[in-house]
Parts: sequence; structure tokens; C-alpha cells
Amino acid sequence: MKKWKAFIEKSKHFLLVSLLMVITFCYAMFQGGFVSWFVFFTVSPFLLYAFIFLLVREEILLVERKIEPSHIESGQSAKVIITVERKTRFPFAYIMMEELVNSEALVQSKVQGTNVIKFVGFKKKFSWNYVLENMPRGEHRYLGVNIVFCDFFGWAKKLVAAEKEQVILIYPKVREMKYAALQTKFDVGAMMSPYSIVKDTSMAVGLREYVPGDRFSWIHWKSFAKTQTLQSKEFEDRQSQELMLVLHGEKSPLFEEKIELVASMLQTIVEERGDISFVSAGAKTKVFPTIQGNKQLDQVMYHLAAIKPVESVKFQLRNQQAFKHVATLLYVTNEVSDELLHSLSEMVKSCICFVVAEQPPIQTELAKRFKQIQVVHVNPTDYYHLFTEVMKP
Repeated sequence: MKKWKAFIEKSKHFLLVSLLMVITFCYAMFQGGFVSWFVFFTVSPFLLYAFIFLLVREEILLVERKIEPSHIESGQSAKVIITVERKTRFPFAYIMMEELVNSEALVQSKVQGTNVIKFVGFKKKFSWNYVLENMPRGEHRYLGVNIVFCDFFGWAKKLVAAEKEQVILIYPKVREMKYAALQTKFDVGAMMSPYSIVKDTSMAVGLREYVPGDRFSWIHWKSFAKTQTLQSKEFEDRQSQELMLVLHGEKSPLFEEKIELVASMLQTIVEERGDISFVSAGAKTKVFPTIQGNKQLDQVMYHLAAIKPVESVKFQLRNQQAFKHVATLLYVTNEVSDELLHSLSEMVKSCICFVVAEQPPIQTELAKRFKQIQVVHVNPTDYYHLFTEVMKP
């Protein structure tokens, strides 16, 4: 079908050029005089160029799209550089190019320069660039480029579609947070049991097999020199390491703020050499085991960049074998219900529920009964002191 459309379009322009040549020649022959022949000889070069234009077969050999910077966070701008290489050096009068996109954000940005007219002359390779401003978080997909070759007056046109799929991944915005060793406390008789997220790396208590993602400073070089096998130091925990951060991926007006909070918390904890697991609870539960380095953190950030909200979340911790030994749960959500609190109380011994909302949640009678669950209100625009506020008595 596409081939037939292209054939009809080419035939239409061919007939138009041929008809114009016949009309101008007939006008000069039958009218006679200087003016009519002057018109004929003035128009003839352009008509001849358009005729040859239609006979030349043009192909696109290469389309490259370079995006700078490579790591873009929500709200930032990006520069896109498109490089196109064609088969011939035939001097087209001008070329019109249009990006084919499959993203609402990229469609909006088309006003800012994705459609452009280029004068390339005899060049086989040419490029142009434009800026994407204030990009929202998510996956934004390019499908290719439409290139229209034109003659001087638009009598002859050729459309060449070059497929070049590429995805721009916009990561969630990471905000700075003041770090404090996060602890939760709950009543066990007369005793308060704290749980921390930091290892004491000043004291190694043993060796274990090296795992990709372990920090460079954890490698035991003496044993490597003897056995030629990488081993990592095992450190003593200051307190229990069994912490897990869970993102409630249900659709809400503050979903993006919730993503930013999770990304900021993970970034801060990893920078401070803490260990934490992450679970994304959405249509499907996605589990990221203990995050100890930038490589594992990058995998989580990639997921947070592409994640989309869902209408309802069904998350059961007790049914997951990987969560069997979780001591403390950090749960990020937009609202707290009695049903959620009841489910959390059955899942873990200790929980901090971070509620991202404009106004603090109302503490129900049921919420007051669950001593092991601490509900913390998070201001969506300012949570720099969140860790230190949780530590307050």
C-alpha cells in the first residue's frame, strides 16, 4: 500500500512538471514575440532541474541521533544532534526534516525545532540540532525521521522515511537530603529495639565470595594475592541490616513527587555507604536485592525512570520468600488507610510509613494501636531534613 502511495505521489509530480513544460513551450510557439520566449527560456532550467530531480533515486544511508547529556533528570534540558548521510551528491534545492516520535512530551517539543528546513547543496552528510526543554520523567521514544527533498518551487517532491528508533530515558530528580542513621523503635516489653541501615566498615569480621557491586575498598587484596580469587570483607553490623524500601506504585496526583522521594532516599543512603533493598509494588512486584554500590543503584534508577502508575496495587510481603527476614520496612505511599496499616502490621515487626501529601494524614484510632508502625508525613516540596526528623523522639 505504501509503495502504491509513493508511486502515485511521484507520478503526480512527474505529470505536473511535464504539463508545465508543454504549456510554456506551446505558449512560446503560438504567442510568439520576445516576452513569450523569454518566459519559456527563463522557466525551462527550473523545469529541466525538476525533471532530472524526479529521475534521481535518493536514499538515506545513515541516521544518527546524539543526545547530550547522556544522563538527564526530570526538569532538565537536553540537546539533540541529528546527523544524516545520503547516497548521492545531487544538489537538492532544500530539504525538510521532521522527527517521528511516540511521546506526548516530544510531540510538544516539536514546536521548538524538530521540524527544520536545510540547504545542503552537494553535501552527502549534514546535521542539525535542537533543544528539548523541561523534559518530564519517563521513556520517550523516537521512531525515525521523515525527509522531504524539494526543488526550487515545490513542483517536484520526494519523501524518504528513515527508521531510527531510539529511547530517551529521563531519570527522576534527585534532591539533596541531610543524612542520619535511620532507626525505628517499637515496644518489646520494656526494651526499645533499633534498626540501622549502616555497616561498621572499620571492623572486618570475615571474608566471603566477591559479588558484583561490592565496593572496591571491600576487596581483600592479601587473599587475592595468594589465591588469585576475589573475596570481599564481611563487616560487623552496627545494628540489624534487614531494611527494605517499598514504593507504592498506585496512581495519584503526587506520583512524581513520590518517585523523587524514593530516588533521593536511595541515592543518599548509597552515598553514605548504607545497605538497603528496594521493592517496586505496582502491576507486578519488582525486587532489587541489597543495593551496595553505584552499579546496583543505576539499575534501580533505570526502573524508576521507566515506571508508570497503576490503578491498584496488590502487594503481599509475607508471600515473598525474599522478604522472609525483613525486620524493618520503609513504605512510601500517598495515603494511609486502616486496611494498609493492618496489612503492614501483619507483614513486619517494624515499619516507617512515609506519606507524601500536602497535608499531614489524620491519625485514626487503629493507627494509634499499631505501635510498631510509625507514620511520617513528607512535604512533597521539602524533605531535606526527613532523616533527622524521623530520629526525633
